[in-house]
Amino acid sequence: MKEIICAACNKGCRLSVDSDLYEVSVSGNECALGRDYAVSEYTNPVRTATFNVRVRGGTAAVVSAKTDRPVSLAKILPASRLLKKLYVDAPISEGQVLFSSLLGEKIIATSSVEKADNNE
Repeated sequence: MKEIICAACNKGCRLSVDSDLYEVSVSGNECALGRDYAVSEYTNPVRTATFNVRVRGGTAAVVSAKTDRPVSLAKILPASRLLKKLYVDAPISEGQVLFSSLLGEKIIATSSVEKADNNE
């Protein structure tokens, strides 16, 4: 059995989730959204992950970034290891795709970084 605090609505119900071989059972939800949230969180939890990506030739050393949609928790650590090796060239605009995986996940910039003036 797993205890989950529901985030599907603002009630924050304490849900109990359990499963047998065939079915996931949920108790404690006060609305229909709670059951769907609990089943999703129990079977395939997902999160929007945030990162810092290194910038080459910019006014800042890093740019903040995030996944374009929630991704499986199992993919976050491998993505962070990959992005640790990534450099992007300035200028960078907020919303710009910094990296796309073969499986469709995209890492997008959440801020902008201007190109550094080399005359300084």
